[in-house]
Amino acid sequence: MRLAFHCERSNFVRPFPERARRWRPADVPEPPPLRAAKGLKLRRFTIPAPAEELRGRRIAFLSDLHYHGSAAEERRIDALADELTAGRVDLLLLGGDITGDACDLPGMIRALRRLAKCAPRALAVPGNWERGKHWLGVDFWRDIYAQGGVELLCNEYRRAGGFGVYGEDDLIHGVPEPPSRLPADGASRILLTHRPDAVIADDDGRLNTFFLALCGHTHGGQWRLPGWGALYVPSLYGRRFDRGWFRGDGPGPRMFVSVGAGELSLRGRFNCPREAAVIELA
Repeated sequence: MRLAFHCERSNFVRPFPERARRWRPADVPEPPPLRAAKGLKLRRFTIPAPAEELRGRRIAFLSDLHYHGSAAEERRIDALADELTAGRVDLLLLGGDITGDACDLPGMIRALRRLAKCAPRALAVPGNWERGKHWLGVDFWRDIYAQGGVELLCNEYRRAGGFGVYGEDDLIHGVPEPPSRLPADGASRILLTHRPDAVIADDDGRLNTFFLALCGHTHGGQWRLPGWGALYVPSLYGRRFDRGWFRGDGPGPRMFVSVGAGELSLRGRFNCPREAAVIELA
């Protein structure tokens, strides 16, 4: 029996198991973390540079902070910001759900400012916790992020140095518009989207010109049993794309799924530490 998930807005019109079979774990070495920054592991990965002039560039990626303003969060953010600054990051990308319950927005703005100072440019996309609050529109969050020195992209494209970043709206709670008719500006393209399901949903090759896709949302399951893995992952594909690197058949991007830097629905983590990533192009 073939399962199908129909959602016109999200473009899920084909049996999704067929989509999942096009993807496999990517051969990207997983080194030990650079350093544990107050309970948050900063991990470094190296992938091939899509263009010679981008060799040596570093991209920092952080998702699912779910900021609530606790003292522990502040310590983690300060430690992470220090590490990123020392590592000379060229671009900071935030993958959504930086907010939690929107209970301390002034504190969240201060946290964003601290992180944004780590790189010459900082870009973000909304996640389900931003877009799921339907009484707070995109412009509200755009202003919050801007006060923190971060530009929020919602189905928008921006040139950042030699990179071209397309930030897509959340797949379920937003109105995502997959990239099309992007400018032929010679930039190496990155897709920034909250859920890995949005990347797997590409059926017509619109991501073929992208070399990298960055996602979060899954929390890696947050609770992982040795020998079993994640207990539950909020994805149409179950635990298949819970964390790590993946590569589709044919042209298209490598996809990195982060376990995130916070937690919300479940408290605490087990065998799945918080993380941020630095991706170096070599």
